[in-house]
Amino acid sequence: MKDSPYRVAVIGSGPAALMAADVISSAGVSVTLFEKRSSPGRKLLIAGSSGLNITHDTPLEEFHRKYSGSSEFWKNLFSQFPPQDWINFIENLGIKTFKGTSHRYFIEEMKAPKLLSVWKDRLTEKGVNWQFNKYCTHFQKGPTGEINLSFNDSTHFTFRAVVFCLGGASWEPPSEPVQWPRIFIRKKIGFTPFTASNCGFSVELSSEFFKEAEGLPLKNIVLTSSKGKMQGDLVVTSYGLEGTPIYALGSEETVYLDLKPDLTEDQMIEKLNRSKENLNPIRRIKKYLKLSPASLALLFHQGSKEDLQDLKTTVARLKHFPITLKKRQGLEWAISSAGGLKLDELTPNLELKKFPGVFAAGEMLDWDTATGGFLIQACVSQGFCAGKGVISFLKTLRK
Repeated sequence: MKDSPYRVAVIGSGPAALMAADVISSAGVSVTLFEKRSSPGRKLLIAGSSGLNITHDTPLEEFHRKYSGSSEFWKNLFSQFPPQDWINFIENLGIKTFKGTSHRYFIEEMKAPKLLSVWKDRLTEKGVNWQFNKYCTHFQKGPTGEINLSFNDSTHFTFRAVVFCLGGASWEPPSEPVQWPRIFIRKKIGFTPFTASNCGFSVELSSEFFKEAEGLPLKNIVLTSSKGKMQGDLVVTSYGLEGTPIYALGSEETVYLDLKPDLTEDQMIEKLNRSKENLNPIRRIKKYLKLSPASLALLFHQGSKEDLQDLKTTVARLKHFPITLKKRQGLEWAISSAGGLKLDELTPNLELKKFPGVFAAGEMLDWDTATGGFLIQACVSQGFCAGKGVISFLKTLRK
């Protein structure tokens, strides 16, 4: 496709959009990237604010099981651009990666700005034209197959192919919900309404607990719900709890926390009974079990005075602490969203079946997964797949 006469638009500037633009521009095709804000990669920067997970070390043959929907869809996707290819891509940008003890991969800086900056410079060098403060309001196929795009500032552009990477509905204020779904719904393209995913829950805990523990972590706990069991960290917020175990297994029910998973009840009681000091159970636990302040606050503020005086009862509660998850937080607080354009509206190359030359990728599609590197991996793999799809589509026009 070197010196291709065709022009392609990429709408959006998240990981899926950047990867699609990279693949297409690397093939010698002119790319214009449109972004509704004044700078690129807003959600990538948000995702990297607390440590940017880039992927996970789950074996490739099992990777597709981490996602909702058709396993064949995900197998095809990750066969084209697997996790190792994404790691290699980042390191080829001059950014080092490492695998943490949680089996997640991170970039060395932990934050997203350097990755975004270096990637943007790479695309600029490849000739990508950046158009900011441009919000697409309409697309239409022309009489000879061209795609006409309309924008919020009454400007219009024509391209031979377009990749929409418009994102999901998370981190958007309720006063400004995402507007792009109506563009596709009007064209009778199947759409599943967005719902919050990977978000915290409000909980039934005392105000005294929140006063003492807000902002503190519950380190290395095991959460058990009707969906399964997971070890990890939680954080106490002003409204309740958030963290990977709740994101993955939370629902509106009573769940149970093991606040000391590395010891059994018998081992803890034996250890606590070694003390020759005349301490009450909470003081013994604080001194000899090294619980986090938030875990101690849970035991103290959520137990009756009678129970707190009984060592066996307190230890049993420590291993099986009940917490009622009341309400899932809304889209504006969610890390990601489920819902979007239905996958059966797309070909394996992520081209809309009803509109040849129009592709879609990223969180605007109807899929869901947990945090921990799985979200960004899916987005860049979809961006890669859509980019390759555009190249294949353009090649058919030359025949």
